[in-house]
Amino acid sequence: MKRRRLIADINVTPLVDVMLVLLIIFMMTAPMMKRGVVMDLPRAKATRLKLREIPVIISVKEGRYYIDGRPVALELIDVEAKKILAKRPGAQFVIEAQRNTPFEQVVKVLVQLRSAGITRLGIATKPERKK
Repeated sequence: MKRRRLIADINVTPLVDVMLVLLIIFMMTAPMMKRGVVMDLPRAKATRLKLREIPVIISVKEGRYYIDGRPVALELIDVEAKKILAKRPGAQFVIEAQRNTPFEQVVKVLVQLRSAGITRLGIATKPERKK
């Protein structure tokens, strides 16, 4: 009687299938994950910034300040910005403020960033609605 030989190979096809499904899921969900704070931005007709890298987002909402979603005191924004510039020279900064935020709060952030030596700066808005 012939003995059957055992197959000692590993079938990687199911592993590859699972990995491809996970890759597709991550590719679809990654753009939806936004750093920072959920904002109702003002609408304006403006040109898009040409970003070479992911910008540092400074958010102003209800009198609170955030850098990339982390709460920061207004007086420490310049210190944090200098730390970021030390790690990432030439980093781009974007200020986003809630639609009804008093202009004074945005100006205070601008002053802090200028004192830190930030020169690459933008302000986030939503595109205007087409009529």
